[in-house]
Amino acid sequence: MKCIASSVIFLFILPLVSNGQGAAARARLAEAFVRERGVDSEGVKQGSVGEVLAVGRMTDSVSGGRVIDSLPNPHIGDLSMKARMADSLAKSRRVDSIKKAIIVDALLKNPNLRPAMISTTFISRGQLEGNFKGRELLSGNFAQRRTEVFLNLPVKNWARQGMVTASIYYARTNYQLSDVKGVDIKDPSLSRNTIGLTTAYRRVDSLFGRVFVSSASLVLLTGDGGVINKYAVMGNGMFLLKKTEQTTFMLGAQVIIDPTSSMPVIPLMVYQRQLKNGFDLNITMPQQLTLRKTVNNHLWASFGTTMVSSVSFFNFTSPNVPRNANFSSLDLKTGPAVDYKLNKLLLLGVSAGLWTPVMYRQYGRWEKSNHYFFDGKVDTTPFINLNLSVIPF
Repeated sequence: MKCIASSVIFLFILPLVSNGQGAAARARLAEAFVRERGVDSEGVKQGSVGEVLAVGRMTDSVSGGRVIDSLPNPHIGDLSMKARMADSLAKSRRVDSIKKAIIVDALLKNPNLRPAMISTTFISRGQLEGNFKGRELLSGNFAQRRTEVFLNLPVKNWARQGMVTASIYYARTNYQLSDVKGVDIKDPSLSRNTIGLTTAYRRVDSLFGRVFVSSASLVLLTGDGGVINKYAVMGNGMFLLKKTEQTTFMLGAQVIIDPTSSMPVIPLMVYQRQLKNGFDLNITMPQQLTLRKTVNNHLWASFGTTMVSSVSFFNFTSPNVPRNANFSSLDLKTGPAVDYKLNKLLLLGVSAGLWTPVMYRQYGRWEKSNHYFFDGKVDTTPFINLNLSVIPF
């Protein structure tokens, strides 16, 4: 799901940035963002052109200091060229500022796209009911702690021809069982490492008279053994159907080639709208639904629901289960979140609320996820998340 989220939001950012300098509405939106959210803009220096032109003037001290044009001025051609250069430089800085504002806004809304982030989630104990091949196997209390690290790297950018990116993912998940009934558990606390690498190619085109953004990506995952335990090839395509000062609307689909996936095609949707009083509505399906408020230049608050997924890899010696197995989980986290800008590079985030388990399954390494041998049901429990991100303010 993290791969899906990154692909969707990248598809959203790409057309906005690549066409940012060509749309007046988008420019006004970015300028409003710069003013309201405190982005450090190096836009037009109001006095730069005037100072160049003022070189061709002089003060006549004899006439009481009145300003007169210098006639003749042998350097008027040089001054005119300097003025044009200064104006061009100012416009270039203005475009860069608009692009930066759009990118920062997207990174604030979507943590998985930030250049780097470390995050730890503490999930409280909840009642677990575990079934083995359709029969009740065990019950007990189940708690988790997840530490995740993201690193997003640009590899190559060909402007109109597209760009290549690489993402590195590391997760350490600690599972804790207590008060177990039904089976004897030798080690009630165990940890698993998951390492992932995603490479993607993305580009912006025009199709049927509309902006069309596409991508192709390869995902590789490994565990403690060091071999490839899971892979997926994904292709995304989205149409930009509406773009105004307040609203962005995109529709598309993702095709997944994965031996374990039971859903080869997933519909995608992005709907973002600027509401009154500094509120932003962000619906990115199937990943999140959030309402965000800009409090001041350093503080943002939000409330919403986000889908979270994870996968760990196990090796068994029992003849009743596959020797190599995946343990996949799908959860919803709902509640408030706060992001605080520490400086021009670091963003501190805190979120809390309710953690709602949707799917906890264990299945053979290369089998379909719906052909599982273990199915767990876990109660909704509280959670708290702490994260630190690198973001180019």
